[in-house]
Amino acid sequence: MKPLSRRRVLTLASSFLTTPLMSGAGRAQPASASGATTFEMTNFLTAGVDADAAFAKALAAIAKVANDAAKSGGPVHIALNLGKNTTYRISHPLAFKALHDFELNGNGARLINTSREASMTISGSSRVTIRDLTIDYDPLPFTQGTITTFDKTATQITVKVDAGYPDDPALLASITDGFFKVMDRGTKALKVGARDFVSATKVQRISDGVIKVQLGWSANDRFPSQLPIAVGDCVTICGSGSHAIQVDSSQATSLIDVRLLASPGMGILENGGAGSMMLQKVSVVPGPRPKGATADRLVSTNSDGSHFITVERGPTMDDCTFANTSDDAVNVHGFYYYVVQKSGPRRYLLTPKWDIGLAAGDQIESCDRATSRSLGRTRIEQLTKSHAPNLKGQIAALWKNKSPTTQPDLIYDVVLQQDLPLKVGDSITSLSRIGAGTTIRRSSFHACGRVLIKGTNALVEDCQFTYSSGVALQAGSDIGFWSESGFAENLVFRNNRFTHSIAGANEMTAGNDAIGTIYIGMTCPAGAKGFQNNLQNRNVTIEGNHINDSNIYAIFVANADGVKIIGNSIGQTFLRGTAYDAGQFYGLKPNSSILIGKSRNADINNNTAASGKVTKAAVTVDASCEKATVRVANNRLT
Repeated sequence: MKPLSRRRVLTLASSFLTTPLMSGAGRAQPASASGATTFEMTNFLTAGVDADAAFAKALAAIAKVANDAAKSGGPVHIALNLGKNTTYRISHPLAFKALHDFELNGNGARLINTSREASMTISGSSRVTIRDLTIDYDPLPFTQGTITTFDKTATQITVKVDAGYPDDPALLASITDGFFKVMDRGTKALKVGARDFVSATKVQRISDGVIKVQLGWSANDRFPSQLPIAVGDCVTICGSGSHAIQVDSSQATSLIDVRLLASPGMGILENGGAGSMMLQKVSVVPGPRPKGATADRLVSTNSDGSHFITVERGPTMDDCTFANTSDDAVNVHGFYYYVVQKSGPRRYLLTPKWDIGLAAGDQIESCDRATSRSLGRTRIEQLTKSHAPNLKGQIAALWKNKSPTTQPDLIYDVVLQQDLPLKVGDSITSLSRIGAGTTIRRSSFHACGRVLIKGTNALVEDCQFTYSSGVALQAGSDIGFWSESGFAENLVFRNNRFTHSIAGANEMTAGNDAIGTIYIGMTCPAGAKGFQNNLQNRNVTIEGNHINDSNIYAIFVANADGVKIIGNSIGQTFLRGTAYDAGQFYGLKPNSSILIGKSRNADINNNTAASGKVTKAAVTVDASCEKATVRVANNRLT
């Protein structure tokens, strides 16, 4: 059987479009007493000038003002006002580079991207604000339809494309490692019992509105919790491409009242830098039906809704809405860097997955290869980079059974402030570039993958999760396949509401370690089983949440030191009437709504849970816990 799940390999862009200075830029309003300069898009979009050319002129004028201000020794606030409710059809991204105190005021405008490429890039900037703007794609970067036939191996699927949705050669040729998902048109979510996805490796047009999809493995190569595909099933087919909004090495970017209705890749991607992105009333949701369509869109983004990689400070999201992201709705993480060799006292050679996310001065956490427990914390005194072709074999061996490094001979030569007992294959991660302080409040997530936080000092509060395809809310390390750090520390999940979580079948398989609507734990290295011998998730609070109609455990916590699970209200769990193979990874036979394993210093009290065919207890404390330090009181099964 093929691997049960995997995510698109991230494309970390390191270059952006640059806009040449052009003559004839539109008129800027005189600078106010505060030094602000405002441009009106109507002055650039003159007769005979298309939107791409107009934006190029506007961005050139903005760059000149910014450069002049920098030469004068200080920043200036610059604003670009788009036409009220105006639609701009673009084929190139709006590229904002090295801007500080800049605001794009959309005034209700729409950017319609006709190229299936990025729509906006922000790089090397600070305090850039984008507000009151809608971004959509025409033609759409995905398609959907109904299964009409499939071969006996269920690897070649014929699909009648929904009216109004694309089947053009350019789109089909781009789907070489994409998502193929069976959906429920009623819930606009993954069909309950469907595989989380199957890889689409080739798509070809058979006739007008009819396509054949080649799958990477059989859709009916099933495990017990998976339902077979059938003629008449609704499916979505996505490729993996450019990200709609990409932010690189920037600080304090703000997205306010931004509506993203489609993306060829991730919706919002932030790579490196100081971070501290603010999202207020941002919507990443499927747009309206395309022209001629009779069915609603079932996809918003072709991969993650939002993704934050090795930023110093994580995002703050308030009153946001995510729906139908093909993968995670939110993912905040750093990376692990594996020890190739110790080359001297306090000195180690490391292999990175990407050339990003570690620098001199960073505080680091170490991780033992065998147990994933900490080997100590210190700081990096020096870091130099070099290529070492002679070490490629050793580097490749360290990435075996993981998503491979993109830097097969790149070495980080680091000197630590204090020596640590690190051996070959052990790892370190930066605690300075891990998205600390991520905060998500009053936001909703429908038919998405996970909200996944691997940074410290995180809060998710007063949010709503409906029909999540897998785990709804997750924290903790992925030191397994993706090498994404780190463990949860000072984490609060409070007053959130969940219903119909874990629609997909994958979480209920024997090899799955993430098996709760709320899951705190770790994704283990290949070959590992059971609770790993560490207590790396620290100071975790799960309080006042309402969890109804989950297809698996409501709350599952592992590898934690300092846990509070208090005052949660839980309705039905294991809604499909059986746990299937869930829990076998840990040697568990599920019988409760809440489970805690390999933990200590825990307080589990005043939780209520509904009984059911599987659920016969409110709480289970696994034998791997230090039971003398675990207090369980006043929990009630109803």
